[in-house]
Amino acid sequence: MKERFKILFLLLVLCLSAATTAFAQKDTASKKDRKGERETKSIGGREHNAEILGVKIGMDVPTALEAVFINADRKTGQERPDSKRSEGKDKKDIRVVYKDLPQGELQIVFADGKFVKEVALKYAKPPTIDDLRLPFTGFIGDGLVINSNRPDSAINATDVGNTTRERGESYDGTRFDDRYSIGFTDIQKNQRIWWRDEKTPKNYRVRVQFFSPDKIKDAGAKFVVTAVQKLLLVTPGDEAKFAQAFSLSGK
Repeated sequence: MKERFKILFLLLVLCLSAATTAFAQKDTASKKDRKGERETKSIGGREHNAEILGVKIGMDVPTALEAVFINADRKTGQERPDSKRSEGKDKKDIRVVYKDLPQGELQIVFADGKFVKEVALKYAKPPTIDDLRLPFTGFIGDGLVINSNRPDSAINATDVGNTTRERGESYDGTRFDDRYSIGFTDIQKNQRIWWRDEKTPKNYRVRVQFFSPDKIKDAGAKFVVTAVQKLLLVTPGDEAKFAQAFSLSGK
């Protein structure tokens, strides 16, 4: 399978629309076995793992494309991404896009067209922040999140959960994932972002990020905050370590 994905990527680079590649169709049992290998437990569930549809930072091209094929339940004839383009310094990086996966829109950036350096998923069905066990604010253990002047009708489930965070738990007793820092993507505070960094054996770090919708400050009391996008990338500042680990140009 991996050798066939190598051939596929070479065809993508030369001409995305010029060729189709034949791969043996994966049977259901094989897919279940591969999915089971990547299932691990964490505070907020598997969605917090440093991977998206099995794709991880540092994966080579055939391994990443094969992971999408298997974990997105693609069928024979759906091996290729929907589009690709060159970008970055000297246009050596390659971004591929899968537009209509059941999980949403997936984008993968290959550094120098060789190794994954960024993966992004725009959720088709955005999970809620409560389901992900992400804290709503960064004030852990320091003061009460809920404003005492607010009427009870204006307090949502996330607020109630955050009042108990000094003991590291939500209202229903489930722990919040306190590995994340919380901030905003702009000075207007229109979009909230959660991020954490994870070390790798190759000496660079991987950043895991979640993004809220881009206009959360105008939401009413009944608004349920969701994560509309998950992003994996090399932690800013570790790009040289990543390049050195994979002998990439421009390191």
